[in-house]
Amino acid sequence: MTTKVMLDKMEKNAKTGKVGKIAKAVGDTVKRGEKLMQIESAKGNTVIKSKVNGTITAFAVSEGARIKVGDELLEIQKAD
Repeated sequence: MTTKVMLDKMEKNAKTGKVGKIAKAVGDTVKRGEKLMQIESAKGNTVIKSKVNGTITAFAVSEGARIKVGDELLEIQKAD
C-alpha cells in the first residue's frame, strides 16, 4: 500500500515554506519517526518525519521548491 506524505502543518501556523534539505532518496528504506526532510519558513523550520515503515517510491517536491500546507511531499510504499 502506498502512503502519501503531505505537508499537514508547519511551525507557528505558517502556511507556506521552502523545501530545505531532503534527507533520503527514492529507493531508501525508512522507519517510522525517521527524518525525511526539512521545511523552512519565516516562522521557523519544520522537520517532516515518516509515519510508516517502508520504502520511498517518489518525491513530489525537490530542494528549494516553494510549497504550502496541504501539498504532497513524497510517497512511501508501506512495509508489510
